Amino acid sequence: MPDKKTRRGEPWTIAERKQLGIKPDSVLAKRFSRTIKEVIAERECLRIRLRTPPRRWTASEIKMLGRYYDAELARRLRRGYESVRRQRRLLHIPSLRPLRWKLWTRAEDKLVGKIPDKELARRLGRSLDAVKARRILFGLQKYHLHPRAWTKPEEKLLGTAPDSEIARRLGRKAPAIAARRHLLRIPPAPFVPRDAWTPAEDRLLGKFKDNEVARRLKRPLGGVRGRRRALGIKSPVLIRPFTPAEDKLLGTDFDRVIGERLGRHWATISQRRRGLGIPAFGRVRAD
Repeated sequence: MPDKKTRRGEPWTIAERKQLGIKPDSVLAKRFSRTIKEVIAERECLRIRLRTPPRRWTASEIKMLGRYYDAELARRLRRGYESVRRQRRLLHIPSLRPLRWKLWTRAEDKLVGKIPDKELARRLGRSLDAVKARRILFGLQKYHLHPRAWTKPEEKLLGTAPDSEIARRLGRKAPAIAARRHLLRIPPAPFVPRDAWTPAEDRLLGKFKDNEVARRLKRPLGGVRGRRRALGIKSPVLIRPFTPAEDKLLGTDFDRVIGERLGRHWATISQRRRGLGIPAFGRVRAD
């Protein structure tokens, strides 16, 4: 008699997936002609929990209560965390690591709200959240330090630089600087990019070569050259004019050789020669 045809490895249908978790895996495996491992894998892939009816606690399970953490015991026994916790408390079995509440004393309660929460937490050895919760329970406002009065010289600095810079100079916070500036209706300082040129840097342009200025200011050579041209500042590099004797040498030899002889760059020699319409060396006979 031939073996019954199995559907192992075949795609799952929508009707089959709807039954996962409702019936035991073994029942569905027999119904769908699949293996139990295949049913379990598909159910876990879809994150469908297997519905199990409530079962009674056995004597061996009750002995494990309080010897493990509730979450660990729930994992071992395949029970819900609340089910394990409820059963342990019902039998008056203490937790493995019971919480120890540190009661507040009257002396500690008198300090709440009178000093900053962070400082009070450090003094009392409590967490910051615990101190905040205690202060909120009493309906107390958050402690604020006495504000430092503003002086006229400090107010004159507002708007002359970014708020963060003014805060650094005066030893205040940037939000306080902004709030005081808004109160006095002082507009903020204009935005200055981080790589903006300063007047002191502009004064170096034209006095030194571009590569020297770039090295001193730690800026790219192209940026220095572009800034100089934008301001209409001529380059400090003086171009030596060609003499008639030097012009007669053009085309009599290779440009590189002529440049070494005259102490000029070969590109300058080539540009001057082409400007005068003198053919390159070696092309005279071809012409």
